[in-house]
Amino acid sequence: MTSPIVTERAPEAGAQESLLRRLIGPVAGILAGLALLALTLTVAEPKIPTGLSPRWWPQMLGILLTLLSIGVTIKEVVAPGAPDSDIEEPTRLGVIRVISFLATIAVYGVLWYFIAFPIATFILFAAMVWVLGERGWKALLLFPAVATGVLYVLFGLLLKVPL
Repeated sequence: MTSPIVTERAPEAGAQESLLRRLIGPVAGILAGLALLALTLTVAEPKIPTGLSPRWWPQMLGILLTLLSIGVTIKEVVAPGAPDSDIEEPTRLGVIRVISFLATIAVYGVLWYFIAFPIATFILFAAMVWVLGERGWKALLLFPAVATGVLYVLFGLLLKVPL
């Protein structure tokens, strides 16, 4: 008589474990968004009034990350996505790429204090493209140069954000 109870609880326990595994990403997104919002409070406001505060863009990113992560969390609780059997297991290469990508962003944050924005940003984009597996000269040189140029023109020249 105890075996039917065990077989009934096993799928329920598996479903709870599956839900917890599915909520790791969205909960991490919520925490990262809230941390970003808290960090925006450390951004110094300029002495001269401007149209947009230097905090505006990071705050929008923090709010967007938090809200979208809350949405994914609610969606996973109310209507879970594909069954676990349809979801691919993480590969060693995938895990290495994610960790490398995050490490690259962290190094960029530190590097930006020591070298100029255009150089640090070019290195960031080139490193990200390389981590994602691209090896051609266009991907490693042309894309980072164009993307860095666009960001510099937009923020440094047009919006007058000190970079």
